[in-house]
Amino acid sequence: MRTFILAILSLIIGAGVGIVADRTPPMSGWIEKAVTDYFPDPDVFTPPLLNGFEPLSAAQLQPFSIESCFPRPAPIEITERPWLVRDYNTGGLISRDDLDASPDLSAYPGLIKIEGIRSPAGSEREHCAATRIDEHWFLTAAHCIIDLDISTAKPTYDVIAITPSDDAASDGTQVVGLSGALCHGAYGMNRGQYPNDIALFYLQDVSAFSEVAIAEIETPSLGLRTTDFSYAYISGWGKNGGTRYLQGGPVHISEVGEAILISERIGARGPNQGDSGAPLYVDFGAGPIVVGVLSQVTQDALELGDTGIYVRAKTMYDWIERTKSVCEQDGRYVC
Repeated sequence: MRTFILAILSLIIGAGVGIVADRTPPMSGWIEKAVTDYFPDPDVFTPPLLNGFEPLSAAQLQPFSIESCFPRPAPIEITERPWLVRDYNTGGLISRDDLDASPDLSAYPGLIKIEGIRSPAGSEREHCAATRIDEHWFLTAAHCIIDLDISTAKPTYDVIAITPSDDAASDGTQVVGLSGALCHGAYGMNRGQYPNDIALFYLQDVSAFSEVAIAEIETPSLGLRTTDFSYAYISGWGKNGGTRYLQGGPVHISEVGEAILISERIGARGPNQGDSGAPLYVDFGAGPIVVGVLSQVTQDALELGDTGIYVRAKTMYDWIERTKSVCEQDGRYVC
């Protein structure tokens, strides 16, 4: 009964808040309530049983609000993957000389770039970011993995992870294909709905990312207060860096909710198109903590970026941990 009631509430919430954030100013009245998570009691949890080497089925994943959302739909058969050889298309005409100095990557633990391949040759791409949160696991926005708004016209052929650097086209940049990805089962699967816009992806071979730190994310037990959000900062390879050069800086958290965080640009550069999935950091204790995952930005036409809407990590922590437990068993990806 509890699961049924929460499911009904999630539909009501989703319908009420599914606005297009890049056209509509964010609304804060609902941010304390937009929580859609339901799981078995963790004290009695056991992962679904594997059937030999067969991956877990959709029916086995559904009770945990996990949906396999890795691309390559059935009609698409990939015989070659030219995008795994780095031939960088900047996606813009921004010159490095016209930009601020790149932020120090060491201040952004776990941050990497990812790209969704939207054409057979790899020339059309969706630019996003992600955060390494475990040895093989990375956290991003669900719409960076699958976006049903445009997938019919431009299906996602693949998603690639890119080793981080100030310049994503620099020598030595490596590209790795994802082993698989899982989206939150209550996400609406289109970029106009940001509640539950969260996903995890798995890289079997992480040797290319050996120098990428594993970031610490906010947990429910950490007990952050509103005052702990007084200094926050972001970075990514989005539109204000031509989807090539790392840009970022401090932001002001204007709304702190249980499920959603809203930031406003206060420095030279704010979150922008191409930064979706990127982490929102605050300094707490011994270092940076990831408190949010970028889902939407408003006023995308503003070259420097403006307002960011983030899914709060604390609210999704149980889903994140459960997904990792279900989908990595005996050292291998099983979803």
